[in-house]
Amino acid sequence: MLAALPGAVMAQGMKDPTRPPPQFLDPADVAQAAMPPDSGLQSIKRTGKRYLALLNGEWVKPGDRAGEAVVVKIAEQSVVLSYPDGRRETIGMYPDIELRPKEVQSRPRKAVGRTVGK
Repeated sequence: MLAALPGAVMAQGMKDPTRPPPQFLDPADVAQAAMPPDSGLQSIKRTGKRYLALLNGEWVKPGDRAGEAVVVKIAEQSVVLSYPDGRRETIGMYPDIELRPKEVQSRPRKAVGRTVGK
């Protein structure tokens, strides 16, 4: 039966075997370890022409609710949410990284064929 569970579900209850016992840790570190991981946009996947987003641990598609917001659009690297007060929020997969198209540099062409000497 355990073999049927996805790896992510099984990993939720696993603890780090290399972590020192609580008595050897700073109390602030113990408190932080007990807190759940940050939620928000965790993943985006594409199935055919449709994008799905993993928001706060749940897979959503455009039109679905995510808390009090409605998922308006899911793109390759971001999700747009609309709130009841009219506010819109765009959440990026990598908010601290600025993605830019790669600059194409021209390279000198190599001569093709034989060089004729004197």
